[in-house]
Amino acid sequence: MRNKFLIIIGLLSIVLFITNPNQEDYSNWVGEQMKKDQNALIEIGVDLAVVPYVKENTTRDNWYLFSIYKTEIWDGKEVVAIGAFNQFMLDQKEVSGKVDE
Repeated sequence: MRNKFLIIIGLLSIVLFITNPNQEDYSNWVGEQMKKDQNALIEIGVDLAVVPYVKENTTRDNWYLFSIYKTEIWDGKEVVAIGAFNQFMLDQKEVSGKVDE
């Protein structure tokens, strides 16, 4: 029983490692989220301004099985997202928090 559990944990770790998204994936994901239900002009603006801004103002903490992305936005606020399995999830309580460091 214990061996099966260790095998499952090992396989899950391998899958997490392989599907850990990189910073380019995160920037593109933010752009896609902002382009949902928008017109073509807004989509062009997102590609030209928002995606490069996110690339420049995001730090990635790589934990190898998942990554934590922190994007600094205006007035010292930051958005925190967790990436795993080639997916991203925003930390909703961090979205409204302020960085006072």
